[in-house]
Amino acid sequence: MSRIVYLGFPTGEIAGGQKMALRHVEALRDLGFEAVFWRLGDNIMPTWIAHRAPVEVGTKFRPDDVLVVPGDAPNALAHVAKLTAQPAVIFCQSWISLGAVGLAPMAAWPQDRPLTVLTVGRSLLDTVTRAFPRAQVELTPCFADERLFAPGGEAAMRIVAVPRKRPLERAAIGAFFRHLHPRHADLAWQDVDKAPEAELAAAFAGAALHLALPRFESVGLTTLEAMASGCVCAGFTGIGGREYATADNGFWVGEDDCEAAADALAQAADLVRTGGPGLARMREAGFETARQWSYARFVTALEEVWMRLAPQARRRAAALD
Repeated sequence: MSRIVYLGFPTGEIAGGQKMALRHVEALRDLGFEAVFWRLGDNIMPTWIAHRAPVEVGTKFRPDDVLVVPGDAPNALAHVAKLTAQPAVIFCQSWISLGAVGLAPMAAWPQDRPLTVLTVGRSLLDTVTRAFPRAQVELTPCFADERLFAPGGEAAMRIVAVPRKRPLERAAIGAFFRHLHPRHADLAWQDVDKAPEAELAAAFAGAALHLALPRFESVGLTTLEAMASGCVCAGFTGIGGREYATADNGFWVGEDDCEAAADALAQAADLVRTGGPGLARMREAGFETARQWSYARFVTALEEVWMRLAPQARRRAAALD
């Protein structure tokens, strides 16, 4: 029986790539595919997200398993490349990891073996295609999960930030914001760092503002989750966020410009406090942006891709809610 086996090497820390791999397995099983998540015995499964993916620990691969190897796991890529008879797909979720650790083992992929790569955003797809013109590069977009991230009624006048990747910038922006814009000195801040996904969703649902602090993301999923929750966003876009950040859906500034980010956040706060049609338009633009990166669209793309790559792994009819 052919299966789709997503390899993972989790450490227990928060990592968006692990979340997407587990969500792939869940969705594939709902679509009727045989899919599992595989890890080594000393790996630590994440506890910060709830998931329904079946997990195998160190089991032997079956000859007709299609292995999905993380693009940021060079040792696994090199090992799977030697399994010449084993079907394999590379799951590339980060352009920075591609450049830092993925390019070399992918470039060493056997010339007589198909090089198939899944990507999570259009800009990353373009990068992988440029680097490997002979590869079959597919798009299975990441998503702001509307089943979890949604408005929660009247939002408090509060700023939510996720400073895990930019703690220094968060501190600088906060200081600039308070010093240069004293009219907003009474605004509360909520830093959500290394918290369960459900806690982040609750924070976004209960707040009016989000300080966007992406760094090295290929898409910038946290910003999309904030938009889906109704937050007015301000700050950085990262590289991937350039795919969707516009003057209509947020207040965006150049990378690392903390003073400008503080000014943008003050503009966002002014808009929220003013209310009216301007606020309604920006929130609706955020909702519409998030809908372009929804779970529903992800499932459609995932089904189409895997029906091209491994239709033999589909054993039953879809059982989607």
